Amino acid sequence: MPRRCRPLSVTGLALLAAIAIPALVPSRASAQSADPNANDDLLQPSLQANPNNPPTFVPGNTGTAPADQAPAAGQFTAPSRIGTTPVYGSPTGFGAGDTGFNSANTGRRPKVAQAQGSGVAIAPSDMTFDPVPDIPPEPPSPPPVLAPPPPPVVYPARAAARPGAILPPPPQPWPLSNPPAVVYPATAANRPGAILPIPPPEDFQGSASTPPPGTPPPNTLPLGAVPRGTLPIGASDPYEALGIRAGSFLILPAVELSAGFDNNPQHIPGGPGSPEFLVAPELHVRSLWASNSLTADIVGSYVDYTSGGFTPSLNVPYLNAKVDGTLDVTRYTQILLEGRVNIATDNPGSPNIQAGLATLPIDTTVGGTLGVAEQFGRIETSLKGTFDRSMYSDSQETDGETANFDWRAFDQYAGILRVGYEIDPEFKPFFEVQEDTRIHDLPVDLNGQDRNSTGSSAKVGVALAMSSSLTGEMAVGYMQRDYVSPLPNVSGATLDGSLLWQATPLTSAKFTAATTINDSVVEGVSAALSHDVNVEVDHALRTWLIAMGQIGYGNDNYVGLGRDDNRYFAAAGLTYKLNRDMQLKGTVREDWLTSNVSGVAYQATSFLLTLRLQR
Repeated sequence: MPRRCRPLSVTGLALLAAIAIPALVPSRASAQSADPNANDDLLQPSLQANPNNPPTFVPGNTGTAPADQAPAAGQFTAPSRIGTTPVYGSPTGFGAGDTGFNSANTGRRPKVAQAQGSGVAIAPSDMTFDPVPDIPPEPPSPPPVLAPPPPPVVYPARAAARPGAILPPPPQPWPLSNPPAVVYPATAANRPGAILPIPPPEDFQGSASTPPPGTPPPNTLPLGAVPRGTLPIGASDPYEALGIRAGSFLILPAVELSAGFDNNPQHIPGGPGSPEFLVAPELHVRSLWASNSLTADIVGSYVDYTSGGFTPSLNVPYLNAKVDGTLDVTRYTQILLEGRVNIATDNPGSPNIQAGLATLPIDTTVGGTLGVAEQFGRIETSLKGTFDRSMYSDSQETDGETANFDWRAFDQYAGILRVGYEIDPEFKPFFEVQEDTRIHDLPVDLNGQDRNSTGSSAKVGVALAMSSSLTGEMAVGYMQRDYVSPLPNVSGATLDGSLLWQATPLTSAKFTAATTINDSVVEGVSAALSHDVNVEVDHALRTWLIAMGQIGYGNDNYVGLGRDDNRYFAAAGLTYKLNRDMQLKGTVREDWLTSNVSGVAYQATSFLLTLRLQR
């Protein structure tokens, strides 16, 4: 069994090193020396001067010799550190040798200094170095402030053309220390020389004058006889028609093609039903001028009942056309112009339709308005004169004869004064009065009665424009018409106007009201005082799907006959917008009438499917 060798300990290693080192170090003069100081050169520091003339260390105040033992003249001495302020850190050139790289930034060879009073040169090795004085370091001087370089010239067109180029944001304007004051239109209007925008024509125009006889009350014709306009929520509708730009005009044409069924188009008790076809063209024109304005709204329809055989025939046309214009004379003065044409017939079931007619007489009214509008600060005034000519066409009777209705033709002249005050741009109350005269072509009618008359009306209302949430105007008043012959006069309270309420971005509601006096042809009956109100609500189920609900009420009071009719209707519909140019509509409507006279009440139900084309 081999024996393990025990490793040497640290003490053994140190003993071997102490024995081996003196044997390996060569002697300077001989291999063996008895001088005890013979090995002092082993402790001598490395020489940095000439090896043939090494510096001599003289004992000083280092603790190796007495302090009073002075060194010989011309010998190297170490300065005493007693009483000297210590200098911390390493001075420049510390530790540098006499040969090689010189980091002290001095000459390659030190100059030989001359001893004072003698020409003996002192070698560098014999120079005595004074202690380094205690000089505090100077604070570093601040770096020089350099002007910023001018920004490079950037060409936006070239920089934008580079792929992936990121353009700097546009410079923001410095905040104004004196921002402009808020200008309120009402206050600015009172300043001398203030320039105010010309308000739209509707701000100066009041409600229409009393319509001549023969004008059908709203919503009393069969379903579809009066084509409907664009839904109220179309202002921000992505499916709204863009129109056709023609010079400085915007043209909005449209046409509706409808087909359906009406179970009582005659509006008589127990009347027969018939399929119904309807064509309803529209044309709206708007000027795009900076000053002045011209607008045109033309709406028409023609209804056809294929069953025929109705007495009288219900295939009749309808047209309502109006052209409005304003001329800006000065900043506060406008000339108002209007032309209008209305084509209609008496409503089915009306007592004005005499027995034995095969076709209904067509009433055509042509008129115009000339006026001036003036603004005095917050006061807005307008004075208008109107003229309307009403004519009735001949009608065929069931026996083949021709019924002439020229005796029903008349002219109407009217003057309208309106004064409004702008409390706020969104709230403008106004007061309006009207006087008119109706003069028939024939002094008396077939019954020997003179139906010429004069009318007066006064109303108080308010025009609203509440941040597009509630717009329009509404007025209440009183109307009276006096007849020349011994026919009873007609008078009553009035409610006129139209309001549009944008309840939510998806829901809108429209309220309309109208009061009219329509002359009668029945013996002993002067006219019918009619009131009509209508509420329509539209809600967008989707941007392209609109639901509609509508209800209405009307009252006809035949003065001199003692007949009082109440008309009601309700309708519901759905509009599907395929694109900006095409829409599909479905509508169901219910009409009924109650009266204090027996034998006239009726009920009618109808539905229509409509294709609307617009541009």
